[in-house]
Amino acid sequence: MELSVKNFRDRWENLALTLMTNCVKFSQNVSNAREEEQRKLKYNEDLVKRIAETEAQIALIAAEEAKVQEEKKKIIQKNAELKSKLKQETVKADDLQSVADRERARIEEEEQLSKNIQDKENVLLKPYHDILGVTFQHSREPEVSLRFLFQMPNGKKTVVKLTKNGLKIVKCVPMLKDLDKLEAHLAKTNDFPGFVVQLRTMFINEFTCLTN
Repeated sequence: MELSVKNFRDRWENLALTLMTNCVKFSQNVSNAREEEQRKLKYNEDLVKRIAETEAQIALIAAEEAKVQEEKKKIIQKNAELKSKLKQETVKADDLQSVADRERARIEEEEQLSKNIQDKENVLLKPYHDILGVTFQHSREPEVSLRFLFQMPNGKKTVVKLTKNGLKIVKCVPMLKDLDKLEAHLAKTNDFPGFVVQLRTMFINEFTCLTN
């Protein structure tokens, strides 16, 4: 009987110990499971927070990217406008350069033509200077086209100025008589060499009369 009681008590104690051990394990498992759940929950909360922060950063980056693209479009448009303007200015500069080149060529051509004319005039007028002592000069006066000087034998000079509109004497120093007749004869015959010779003869006669 005692053996049976002892066995029963041992079995009970073992059962109680097993139950207690199982309860402790269960409690520990529950605690571990709770901690695991809390850890997972905190991980998920941190993950959600990081995702939200990442999304906010992505949105900020997207906004900055949109701003950069807008600025890029403006820069490209401005660059295109500047290129177009530069092309227009280049064309305008080329046109102005062409005009300047043509004007310079025209001036050079006129200067060369004027020089050629002057050279021809000098050749044609040289006999007047060598034989008659007459020097021809182009005048800068607006109403005068030509003036010429007679070197008289007595060393004095006389000056005659002709108008641009026809060979008409504007001024004669000293003044001679019958100049209107001389002008009429010149206009009728267009004999300029004879006109110069006749005018010089009249001056010589005038000075001869004054001397006598």
